[in-house]
Amino acid sequence: MVITRKNITYQMRATLFTCITLFITAHLYAQTGYYDAPYTRYEADLATLANGAVATTKSFNQSDLQCEASEQVCVDLSAIGASVAWTLTTTGDGLVVRYSVPDGESSVLDVYADNVLVGSLNLTTYYSWEDLKNNGNPNNVGVQNATLRMRFDEVRLKLPSKILVGGNLKLVRQSGNMHIDFAELESVPAAVTAAVGDRIYTGNGSDLQTFVDANNGNTIFLPTGVYNVNRELYFGVNNTTLKGAGIWYSEIHFTNTGGWGGLKSDATNVSFTGIYLTTVRNSRTSSYKAINGVYTSTSTVSNIWAEHFEAGAWIAQFNTNGPAYADGFTLTNCRFRNNYADGINLAKGTRNAIVEHCSFRNNGDDDMAIWSSNGLECQNNTYRYNTSENCWRSAGVAIYGGLSNKAHHILIKDNLEAGIKINNSFTGVGFNTSGMHEFSDIDIIRCGTFNDLFNGPIAAIDLMCTNVAGTRVSNVKFSNINITDSKNDAIYIHKKNGDGFYAIAFENIAINGTGKEYPYNDVNNLNWGRGYGILFVGYPAGNGTYCNMTYTNIGGHFASNINSTQQGTFTFTNGGCGIPTAINDAVLENNMNVFPNPFHSSLSLQLNVDPSVACVISIKDMNGMLLSTEHVIGSGPHAVGQSLPAGMYILEVFDGTVQRTAKLIKL
Repeated sequence: MVITRKNITYQMRATLFTCITLFITAHLYAQTGYYDAPYTRYEADLATLANGAVATTKSFNQSDLQCEASEQVCVDLSAIGASVAWTLTTTGDGLVVRYSVPDGESSVLDVYADNVLVGSLNLTTYYSWEDLKNNGNPNNVGVQNATLRMRFDEVRLKLPSKILVGGNLKLVRQSGNMHIDFAELESVPAAVTAAVGDRIYTGNGSDLQTFVDANNGNTIFLPTGVYNVNRELYFGVNNTTLKGAGIWYSEIHFTNTGGWGGLKSDATNVSFTGIYLTTVRNSRTSSYKAINGVYTSTSTVSNIWAEHFEAGAWIAQFNTNGPAYADGFTLTNCRFRNNYADGINLAKGTRNAIVEHCSFRNNGDDDMAIWSSNGLECQNNTYRYNTSENCWRSAGVAIYGGLSNKAHHILIKDNLEAGIKINNSFTGVGFNTSGMHEFSDIDIIRCGTFNDLFNGPIAAIDLMCTNVAGTRVSNVKFSNINITDSKNDAIYIHKKNGDGFYAIAFENIAINGTGKEYPYNDVNNLNWGRGYGILFVGYPAGNGTYCNMTYTNIGGHFASNINSTQQGTFTFTNGGCGIPTAINDAVLENNMNVFPNPFHSSLSLQLNVDPSVACVISIKDMNGMLLSTEHVIGSGPHAVGQSLPAGMYILEVFDGTVQRTAKLIKL
C-alpha cells in the first residue's frame, strides 16, 4: 500500500499510516495500526491540482474546516472544472472519497479513470455538520463548544474496471462547492458465492427478518444487491450466520426513521461477515447500532463496513434471554466510519473479546471503548492493530473501569480531542485493584485540545479521576508509546473529584512536539499555560512510576516538560527500567534485523533477501523528511547511521517488491 502525506511518502505493502516500530525496550514490535488494510490512500494536497484547485493552509483552529482533515490540510475544489489527479501506485477499482460540502449544500464530483469518465458522485451534507450544542440530544447536555463537528463525510464507488499501476485517477468538480481530503482505492476481490447448505435469500429486504426466523441455526447468504430493511434484524437462535457476498457487493440499508436498526444477537455462536451496512439516520439515536447484543467464543464478526449509525458496535446484553454477557468473540477486518457515537463499545461485562485489524474514522465518540457499565465488570478484552483517525469527540481508545484490559499496536491520529482516555466518570464498576490495564506500542499523532466539547483542556493521553465509579483510577500501564505533535498537553493527570491515581506506570514514552494548536482554541480567553509534557491538576493522591520518558519540541504557551504545581500527594518516581544498549539478533516479522538499537555510532542491518537483490536504504527524520539514500546489494550486513546526530529516525528498505520500515534511536 502507498501512503502519501504532505512532505511524507511512506510506501508499504498494504499499510495504513503505519511502520514497523522498534521501541526502546528489549523487544521488537511489528506494525502499529491497521497495517494490512487492503486500500491505498491518496492525499488530495499531494495530487496534481488543476483549474483552480487549491490546497488549504494547515490549521488547528477549530473554526477552520481543515482542522478535521487528515493532517489538517485539504483541497478546495470549488472552482469551475477544478480537479485533483494521481498516478496510481497500486491497482484498484473500489473508490472512497472523503469530502466536505458547505452546510446545507450539495455538489457533484466526476470520476475519471485514465481520462475516461466512469461515474459521478453526489456529495451531500445530509449526514454531516453536527450541531452538538443545540441539537437537543441528551448525550450533549452541558456542551459549550459551539463549533460544528463532523464536517466531512465519505462516499464510495465501485469502478467498472480496475485502474492499473501507473494509471490515472482524477476527480473533477462538476457542480457546487467542495473540499476533498483524500481518496482511497482498493482492488475489490471477486464476490463470495453461497456454499453448499447455505440458505440463500432472494427477496428485497422487506421480509429478511422472516427469512432469518425460518432459517435460524444455519448460514443465511445475501447475494449481491441492496436490501432495504425497515427494522432491526434480530438473531436469537444459536449457531446462526449472516453472510454476504462481500462489503462491495451485499448492502443492507436500514430505512426505519423512528425505531430500531442494525444487527442484533442474543444467542451463542452468531456471526456476521461480508456486508456493508448503512442507514437513513443522520443523528445520534440510541436505537441504531450496526452491531448490537452479545457474542460468544465461537462468534466472529468480520468484514463488516458500517456507516451513519449511532454506534458502529455496542456489545452488551440488554434482554433477559441469551448469554448474560459477551465472552470470547473476535471482531476483525471491519470498518466503522462516519458514525455519530462510538466506533465500538465493549460494555456491560464483556470479557475476553478481541477487536483487531479495523479502521475507525470520523466517529462521534470513543472509537474503541471499554465500559464496565450496569454493574458488570469488563475483563481481559484486547484492541490490537487498529487505526483511529479523525474522531471528533472523546478519544481513540478509552477505558472506563474494569480489570486487565489491553490496547496494543494501535495508531491514533488527527482526533479533535484525546488519543487515549482513562477515567471513572461513568456509572458502573470502577477500576479493579488487581491485574493491570495495559496500553503498549501505540502511536498518538496530533491529538488533544485546549477546547473540548465543554471548552475544557484535554491531552493526548488524558487521565481523570472523579467519584462516580469509585474514587480511584488505578492499575494502568503505558509502555512504548510515541506522542507526536500534541495539540495541547501530551499527558494530563487530573483529579476532578475523588481520591486520585494508584499503580500508574509510564515506560518508554517519547513525547515529541506539544502545544501545536496554540494560540487557537481558547474561547474563554484563559491564557493558561498549555503544551506541557505532563500536567498535574487537582492535587491528586496516589502513586505512579516512570522510566525512559523523553521530551522534545515542547511548545505552546508557558509550557515545560512537567508542571507539578498541582501534583498534590501523588508520588511519581523513576522506576529505573533503563535504556537498553542493544537489541541483538532480533528478527522482525518482515525478516529484517536491526542491531544494536538504540545505537551510538552505527548499526548493522541484515535483510532476508537473495544475494543478488538490489535494495534502497532510506533514512528520514520523524517528520518524514528524507535525509539519506543508499543503494546496496544483497542481505548484508550493511552499516547504517554513521553520520546521523543523536535522535529518532525512520529507516526504510525497499527491495523492489516489499517495503520494510523501522524506527531507529541514536544516542
